[in-house]
Formats: sequence, C-alpha cells, structure tokens
Amino acid sequence: MVDAASSNDFVERLARTLAEIDQSEFAENPERFRLLARAAMTELQKPTPDMISAAYEAVRFDESWAINSGRDFKKGVKAMIDAALDN
Repeated sequence: MVDAASSNDFVERLARTLAEIDQSEFAENPERFRLLARAAMTELQKPTPDMISAAYEAVRFDESWAINSGRDFKKGVKAMIDAALDN
C-alpha cells in the first residue's frame, strides 16, 4: 500500500522538476505543475509494450536477481527508467 504522504511528496518533486524543465518559477503557478505531474503519473499507469519490455529487461539483467530490499527495488526501477529513456 502506498503512503499518501510519500505519494504527495513524489507529485511535489515531479511538479518542481517540470517547472524547472519549463524554465518557470514553481511558486508562480504551483497548481499547474502539480496537475501536470499527476497527468504524467496517470500515463505511467498505462504501460506501453516498450515500458513492459524495459521492466522485463530491468529484472532479467540477472536471472537470479530478486528484490530483497528497498535498495534493490530502487536499482530495478532506475534500470527500467534508463532502458525506457534509451528507446
């Protein structure tokens, strides 16, 4: 189960990153950037074939790899995102 506070933290971090990419001041229109962040996260709930392939490759890099800790999970997610961005 996802903690609401950590979910809100992620939205906030993503919103601030979007403002930075847009070369805008987050404080001038925070709700706009939070809305954009939520929209981007919604799209991630609909995995494309490339996203599924990237996730598969992330865990396949070591056939015996297993998620035994938060650190392992973080490495897997990073590998998945890196693979998706390389396409």
